[in-house]
Amino acid sequence: MAFTTLTLADRDKFRAAEQGAPEAHSSEINFTNLFIWRSYYRAAWAEYAGCLCLVANPEGEEPFGLPPAGGGDRLAALDFTMAELTNRTAVPVCRRAPETLVNQLRASGRPYAAVHDRDNDDYVYPVRQLAALSGRRMHQKKNHYNYFVAHNQFECLPVTADLKSDLLAVQESWLATKVERDEIPPHQLRHEAESVREILEHLDDLDLLGLAIRLGGRIEAFTLGEVVKPDTAQVHLEKANPAIRGIFVALTSHFCRALPPAITYVNREQDLGLPGLRKSKESFKPDHLIPKFILTPYV
Repeated sequence: MAFTTLTLADRDKFRAAEQGAPEAHSSEINFTNLFIWRSYYRAAWAEYAGCLCLVANPEGEEPFGLPPAGGGDRLAALDFTMAELTNRTAVPVCRRAPETLVNQLRASGRPYAAVHDRDNDDYVYPVRQLAALSGRRMHQKKNHYNYFVAHNQFECLPVTADLKSDLLAVQESWLATKVERDEIPPHQLRHEAESVREILEHLDDLDLLGLAIRLGGRIEAFTLGEVVKPDTAQVHLEKANPAIRGIFVALTSHFCRALPPAITYVNREQDLGLPGLRKSKESFKPDHLIPKFILTPYV
């Protein structure tokens, strides 16, 4: 069965597989992420054993598998994915696998090594905590938020297609700051910019939730996410002017306030091992992390 390139037409099939997954939602096996980062991952997929099997082919890197998506026979689907990878690379690996898949492998006796991949663990937070910023754990964040509110006349508005040019300007400014501070890997610059253009180009196609903050007639921050489980939302990106104290906290808080009432958790994805991003995500005091693993078959 041939692997085919991921396109927008595959959205519904992937969304159904996401809902059929047996574990808490993992950020990578998410159609929006796979689609907007397709210039980097160059993902291809095939259907096998009731699952969607995925192979990533990043430019200049060795291909790797992603964990099978869906509620079918994931062990058979993983074997199928690894067999495909043996035709593409000398050392086939599956990255960012959930703990449930690792446990299934161990119970089955299949010959796989599993190594914890801390850089790709997802950070999950209670929505109420981020919305209210209450309690001792959030005292510092609340101070930043109060400073922002006291020193700025601002408005929150939903992200819509007519704001695209303003949002791209925020992205370009944010990216320039990250480059200046050496806070983003050089090889990701083009793909980071491309992912934001893609998500803004396909706002309606991807059924996203978004919030922007405008002050002084100018958009200075925005975020985009989606509902991925009945009780969980996932944040795909957060961009804010770092020169404005408290705006990032305000963005996070007001986005959570605007989520549907049924949403009790928000997955703000991984830190990729970047020190500044890890510090930021830890400072918001996650409820828990969703661990990820690298799977390698024994020779």
